[in-house]
Amino acid sequence: MKRLIFAASFLLVMASCDITIIEPRYDSRDKFVGYYAVEEYSETYNDYTHYSISISKDYNSSYIIYLHNFYGADISVYAQVDYNKITIPYQVVDGYEIEGVGTLSGADINLNYRVKDLYNNSRTDFCEVWADR
Repeated sequence: MKRLIFAASFLLVMASCDITIIEPRYDSRDKFVGYYAVEEYSETYNDYTHYSISISKDYNSSYIIYLHNFYGADISVYAQVDYNKITIPYQVVDGYEIEGVGTLSGADINLNYRVKDLYNNSRTDFCEVWADR
């Protein structure tokens, strides 16, 4: 009888307990954040340029990142992340008209985008970029 009362008491105590399971949140942008050495090839001008960029997260959105020193022009553009895919939507930043796409492969990023300098009314520059850590 004592065992039955003990078992019933134990079940009653366990039923009244709250169990909270905390699962870590996965943020696919984390794998993009950091500093990169960039090699940029301009298909328009048939020219290579080297510079560095940094990538940070937008803390007000769960899918936006910022690319700083984009195009080697000391401008910051925003991009949307969907797993390993980057989309740079059409935007005008400091006189540059920009849009493009890219992918993350391991620790390297490959981007294809177009840039038009609106102040100098230059030709649209079509670029391919390889960025590695």
